[in-house]
Amino acid sequence: MKPITEGLGGLFADLERRAQQSIELTDKVRAALDGPEKIHVLSATYRDDTLVVSVDSAAWASHVHYVQEQLTERLRAAGETQFSRIRVKVGASS
Repeated sequence: MKPITEGLGGLFADLERRAQQSIELTDKVRAALDGPEKIHVLSATYRDDTLVVSVDSAAWASHVHYVQEQLTERLRAAGETQFSRIRVKVGASS
């Protein structure tokens, strides 16, 4: 089976690459969390030097914010050093 982006140009290939990077980063963030908050993480992306973690409710945003230091340490130990701060926000769940 051929990739969907084959023959459609570089823009689609770039979009597919960025989406895959976001999926992988989201998986890393979930793996770095111990508690039930990991299942409430919707996505994770970079905006400049900020790691933006989207969760499904304000209550879970508070939980992730509370363990932010531990999350930072674990992500850095896993090789994620691209960020200097974490921003937790409430995103729309599907």
